[in-house]
Amino acid sequence: MTSPRFLYAPHDAEPARTLYVDGTVAGFRSLSHWPGNSTPDLLKRDLSTGIALAWAALPEAERVRQTGCFDQLANNHYDTDGVLSAWAVLQPGKALAAKDLLLRAAATGDFGTWHGADALALELIIMGLPDHPASPLAPTPDLPPEVRKANCYAWCFEHLPSLIAEPFAHVEPWEERMKAILRDIERVDQQDGVTINQEPALDFAVVLSNHPHTRLGLNHAAGSCHRVLLAQQDGSGTRCRFLYRVESWFDLGTRAVSPRISLDRLVCTLNERETNKHDKACWWVNSLDQPVAQMGFSNPDLAGDGFSQDMSPGDFPASAIPLEEIVALLRQALANG
Repeated sequence: MTSPRFLYAPHDAEPARTLYVDGTVAGFRSLSHWPGNSTPDLLKRDLSTGIALAWAALPEAERVRQTGCFDQLANNHYDTDGVLSAWAVLQPGKALAAKDLLLRAAATGDFGTWHGADALALELIIMGLPDHPASPLAPTPDLPPEVRKANCYAWCFEHLPSLIAEPFAHVEPWEERMKAILRDIERVDQQDGVTINQEPALDFAVVLSNHPHTRLGLNHAAGSCHRVLLAQQDGSGTRCRFLYRVESWFDLGTRAVSPRISLDRLVCTLNERETNKHDKACWWVNSLDQPVAQMGFSNPDLAGDGFSQDMSPGDFPASAIPLEEIVALLRQALANG
């Protein structure tokens, strides 16, 4: 099978010719951990990059048996796992030689978990390409987003060998962000201003903190727990945000994550007990279909996506409900399903 041509968000792709990586589109074959994927069971892994690397490691005849023939490779979004999984299919030999770093960088981006500074550097380089002012691709707001991201894919495919060989040589434009994440990881490790209570039986962690957290820092504090309450308690009340981490949205191939439990009844209970009144603030929960599903007390229109954003408890309005009561009600909801 000849090397396929990569297409970003194609509007006229033919299912008979096209394999999707990372993303999924109805009617198309895929090597993906997204919900609704058609990844063969033999290749199931936690990350799309892991799936693509498993495909790359097969003899060519077995690759064809698993996915069929294709001469077009496609994805419908831009992120590190998408770039690295596509590159693994386009350049299987080179990708397999860098397997460890590729998997750690993909997990850093998709799961928001800490896997070393070199993996973080590669993630920041790839994700900074479309819009960062210091990107090697000059930001061009007048270009349609599809064209801009297609250009980013092409740049990555060309430069990945040098990025893998020297990830820190290219990180200067994103150095400040890297320093902020490293500081956050260090403060969590030292429990500096952070108190962490992990409850593995419920897959639940309470992170009581007096300072902002990056996504990686918060998940690092939660450890192996995928249900996370970030909280702050002071004289004005309790500020908190609950998250179902993104791992419970993906179709993981090698490990089980606790399912997402509806919190609609809990939100009703909290709103009945709430006495603090803020402009448009209430207890809310967003759809469990979101990659990161959230519950909190604030203006629900200002919730954010929970996936890429940093979180500061001080940015949330204060609830009058004591933290101990919120935690007890959450435990009950998670335990009872």
